[in-house]
Amino acid sequence: MVNNYYYLRGGAERVLFDDQAGLEASGHQVLPFTARSDANRQAPWQELFPQSYDHGSVRGWNRARAAIATVYSAEAGRAFAAFLNSAKPEVIHCHNIYGRLTTAVLDAARRRGIPVVLTVHDYKIVCPSYLMLRRGMVCDCCTGGGYWRCLINRCHKTSFSGSLVYSLETYFNRLLGKYDWVSRFLCPSRFLLDMLDRGGYPTCKLTLHPNSVREEQYQPNSTPGKYVLYAGRLSQEKGLSTLLTAFEASCIPLKIAGDGPLRQELQRRIEAAPSANIALLGYQTADVLHRLIREAAFVVLPSEWYENAPMAVLEAFALGKPVLAARIGGIPELVEDGRNGALFPSGDAPALAEAAKRLWADRPRLEQMGRSAREIVVTRYSHRERTARLLELYREVCA
Repeated sequence: MVNNYYYLRGGAERVLFDDQAGLEASGHQVLPFTARSDANRQAPWQELFPQSYDHGSVRGWNRARAAIATVYSAEAGRAFAAFLNSAKPEVIHCHNIYGRLTTAVLDAARRRGIPVVLTVHDYKIVCPSYLMLRRGMVCDCCTGGGYWRCLINRCHKTSFSGSLVYSLETYFNRLLGKYDWVSRFLCPSRFLLDMLDRGGYPTCKLTLHPNSVREEQYQPNSTPGKYVLYAGRLSQEKGLSTLLTAFEASCIPLKIAGDGPLRQELQRRIEAAPSANIALLGYQTADVLHRLIREAAFVVLPSEWYENAPMAVLEAFALGKPVLAARIGGIPELVEDGRNGALFPSGDAPALAEAAKRLWADRPRLEQMGRSAREIVVTRYSHRERTARLLELYREVCA
């Protein structure tokens, strides 16, 4: 399994580690390949892992070298070739390889004739800045191949140089057919699959492969608690401003768990609010976060970007909690309005406030939706079934 990181950094790594555990429990040997980091878990042949650039600290010629390595890392390609010569895997499963390991690893696999599947966690292969956002608004203008728009609009963190590098990276990989060796693109949502289809990727290579949770590790509690919980990254695309606007006008207690670039701004706004019903908790460990979810009335997800298939939804379901979420991206494929949660128009603070009030006032309905949420995880998003499907996919591409 190939990924830029081999520690629990986000949803992609959670999926990777769960898949690794499922495959190993089925009797298969799983070998990770990643870039070097002190935070990595221990791994076989880690001495072969390539160095990675700290893009924020390099200067001068090293900055140019880092930009080139972001587009295509020859060092990562050589390291992966040496790794493959030692490990001799039957199949390669890539996750996030953009910007660090790069498509150089795909070239090394192609030269050795080893089949590759790629789990698509975001929109990077159709959108240079991967979020499909332009100046904070959802945007799909690069889907058809006009990646220069990322540069013109400075889509990557409003940076000209960063947007230039990311635009060049996307052109480089598409024009040179770097993804041609991938046998299957595993898409966690139908929404993302359709985006890749629109982006020109072969339909026969696109496979719907939903995320899952290891349900036995989650102890559900469908009894509604005394607060609403947001748990996730504190960034603009997550809809935090809309969330605060909706809850500032109500008396419903809201807890916000997580960290990110908006933390200080959110803290100032909460402190200045006339009511004291909102609490910013900051980063929480997994155990504490699970307890916060179990003791909540419901979880809220006010996203304002094309969420793919957020693990936050499945984890809330596994813990017996319904989710109040924005109707955007792949979210409606998970949250069924009235069954395991409720949906509202993305970015609409009054609609979010009204939906939250309705849910908060109907405790029996919340409890029923929490039980339905847990049932859906067990029957539809079971980790055992995902592992079995993964092995089936591996056999197909190896054949």
